[in-house]
Amino acid sequence: MNKPILSGMLGAAILVLGACAKEKEPEPNPGAQEQGAFQPDEMHRKLAEPPLAMPVEMPEPNARRGRIIFVTRACVICHEVNGVGGKAAPSLGARPSQATVNPLEFSARMWRGATAMTALQSVELGYVIDLDAQDIADLAAFAASADEQALLTLESVPVELRDWFINERYWENEDWADYLARGARIPKMQDDENLPH
Repeated sequence: MNKPILSGMLGAAILVLGACAKEKEPEPNPGAQEQGAFQPDEMHRKLAEPPLAMPVEMPEPNARRGRIIFVTRACVICHEVNGVGGKAAPSLGARPSQATVNPLEFSARMWRGATAMTALQSVELGYVIDLDAQDIADLAAFAASADEQALLTLESVPVELRDWFINERYWENEDWADYLARGARIPKMQDDENLPH
């Protein structure tokens, strides 16, 4: 055989073998996952999905109930509303610009002041006031309602509670030592049957 024919046959064979190699699937590389190719598992696929909508149950705020709670649970001895109440804690007077009630925001404000508030309650009342979600929603409605706050008068607060109004602004003062010593001498509210609990 002469060289040009042999050379042509070898060239054709190389082309055929090359074409066959291109059609063949690449062999799987078991080390590919270890080299960085991420294969998400079920948890990662779930995390990539948009969050599911969660139904939220919200108590119906009632400003009238809030006003009653404000007095009967003794919030009034530390908080002032409509010129009535103590000054040991921030005023809960309604802001004229406030058009809506947000019980969650009110709860967040209470949470931020919880340490000081529970300390005041422990000293003044001898216990920490227990409020559920409905109570907090009602207090939030009362704190936002100028109309309902206008109904809170000094005469609507029992005399025993009026005598307990705290006029020192302890919420602005960082020194609690004197206050705690004073509080140790105050009788516990729950021991007096004449006072609301």
